[in-house]
Amino acid sequence: MQPAGLASKMSSLRVKSRQRKNGKKAKKAKVDINVDAHFLSSLDLFSDLDSHTLNKIAPRFQRVGLKRDQVLYQGPPLEEQFSPVYIVLSGDIAIYRYKGHGDHATEEVSAYISEGEAYIQKLHDRSQPQGKIQLEVKAMCPALVLTCTYQELNYLLSKSDGFRQRFSTIIRELTRRQVTRFDDDFQKEIASFFVKERLTFARRVKIKRMDICIECDGCYTACRDRHGTDRLGASEVKYGLTEIPNNCHNCVVPECMDKCNYGHITRHEMSGEIVISDNCIGCAACSKGCSFDAIQMHPIDTLDMDRYFGERAEDARGKQIAQKCDNCTGFSDLACVSACPTGALFQVDGPELFDHWEQFNVHKMPGFDQVVSPEDSANRLRPWGLAITLLTFILVSYECLTRVWAPTLCFGHILYEVGLSASDIDLEKPLRAGKSFGHLLGYLGSLCMLLTQSYTLGRKLAPRLGPVQLWFEIHIWFGFLAFIFGFYHTAFNWREPIAVSTFILFTITMITGVIGRYLVFYVPRNQVGRELTLAEIENELQALNQDIETRFQDRRQGYTMMMRVDQLQSALNYNDFDQKPELDEDEDHSTLDRIKKVWREVLKLKNKMKAQEAQIDEMKKELESQTRSGEAVSVLNLLKKRAQLKRNASRSRWIAKALKSYRFIHVALGQLTFLALIAHILHALKWLR
Repeated sequence: MQPAGLASKMSSLRVKSRQRKNGKKAKKAKVDINVDAHFLSSLDLFSDLDSHTLNKIAPRFQRVGLKRDQVLYQGPPLEEQFSPVYIVLSGDIAIYRYKGHGDHATEEVSAYISEGEAYIQKLHDRSQPQGKIQLEVKAMCPALVLTCTYQELNYLLSKSDGFRQRFSTIIRELTRRQVTRFDDDFQKEIASFFVKERLTFARRVKIKRMDICIECDGCYTACRDRHGTDRLGASEVKYGLTEIPNNCHNCVVPECMDKCNYGHITRHEMSGEIVISDNCIGCAACSKGCSFDAIQMHPIDTLDMDRYFGERAEDARGKQIAQKCDNCTGFSDLACVSACPTGALFQVDGPELFDHWEQFNVHKMPGFDQVVSPEDSANRLRPWGLAITLLTFILVSYECLTRVWAPTLCFGHILYEVGLSASDIDLEKPLRAGKSFGHLLGYLGSLCMLLTQSYTLGRKLAPRLGPVQLWFEIHIWFGFLAFIFGFYHTAFNWREPIAVSTFILFTITMITGVIGRYLVFYVPRNQVGRELTLAEIENELQALNQDIETRFQDRRQGYTMMMRVDQLQSALNYNDFDQKPELDEDEDHSTLDRIKKVWREVLKLKNKMKAQEAQIDEMKKELESQTRSGEAVSVLNLLKKRAQLKRNASRSRWIAKALKSYRFIHVALGQLTFLALIAHILHALKWLR
């Protein structure tokens, strides 16, 4: 623990600022001083120490009980003799390092310590000069920690080789994790994200990759169909293009179980999952106690109790019931994961979370081929589907185009010439929809269109008849094949209304499908990319603002100019692209009047942007006359870039809303296409009569 006289006030740290804003003080840890030799000997780490050593050292240890977010230590790294040692008996603790002072202090995660691990402050945080950094040790969940000083640890290391070997093994593993996770340039930000979101003590984590998610909502639908409620939860925790739903993590130290006074939330005896009884009375204590907001309350009168809560007693009380993800306990698969057609949603075990760090880095290298999802079972078959589709396109295109422009070079004529075909093609009209070859293309196209519907069947029967990702790939590639056969089945004759209507509907269906599969996920990728750029600009602006006043001939002029820059920045942040042209509802407007009104609004926006540019140029002249080092150009260029990025981000949000409506259009047009196909077939059969 922190000795008296050596503690440093942490008023400059961000965590303190947040606590003051919330009107809360940091909770003090509860210290249990009853640490004796018997207790130490019960721990595997101390089992090699003799009773004399344990009796002598036990009074110097302290056992500290921590609640979530309680602080164990705040202050600078201590001198070697007082440097604390933390041995975690249960739960997880995080060590934060703060560099700088005041509002400019930067926060980074130094390490995290799990059950059975130990932390020595001297080995990790004494590299910085005294006073340059501040430390905070905080519990991420309810934890029990054994504390001593480095001086006392050295005494134990000198008394037993067995203790030294055990402790050295723990420190080596912790150091390896420190080097590979928190000191690695590629992983340290992601590792810090895991700690800040308290995912290190999760037994399981569901992950959703938005760079390959097509937002079909199949995961939510599958969850509701199986359990009667949406247990997956919204995705509020995000890192780049990777999201973590508000889903039960089956915590190592669950806070929800202790809150229930009726014994209705327990661990399943077989799976170890935290489950809620159907007899829940709806007191909401567990929901309030869950720090991940993974437990939701549902009114009973809105649920199908007979179908989904068959074990609920007739005399059970309560008007609502708590629901959470129990990892589909009692089922052979996870409904939400099995229903995802692209593998965007998957689950990993908590201890393996760090091994999937690249899944959180997809905003830097997005797409299916760059970072493969663990649930993308169709990844190996995708190249084969592409190869077959391209080969079919080349062969069919060659046959049809040569029949039009060089009939003697087509396969039909060549096969007849070499004796492999009994009849030759009609060299006068070699490509006709009503002839045998045209019929063959029509039959193949119709068959492929029917096979695209296998996705509907496969989605309902997955994973018993194979993963849904495989059926989705079949849906895609048969759709492409149907388009190829259908296009050449027309024989470039666009005079038959029913046939042309069928082909046009199918073409639009194909386009909406391509948008949904290959373009929708580009929008969040593009938007996040712009937001990341904005964050970089903000950081650069803050760095310039720190010393911009010193670059003026008069510091007061610098302060005044900074106020004007802030005002101009606020004006540039005004989101004009979210504004709609206003029309007088009381007046009648023709279509032409409305178009003119829209264009007038567009011209107003353009003029306003020019006026903003003029204001920037005026400030540039003033800054050049007042600054010493010419920082005006950099500041104003950043402001221009920031305004442009804000407008682009707004446009991306609008495009995202438009593209995400593809699903309804795609499904509706697909149904119309099948009706048109049936009408086309019936018409063709009637025509043949």
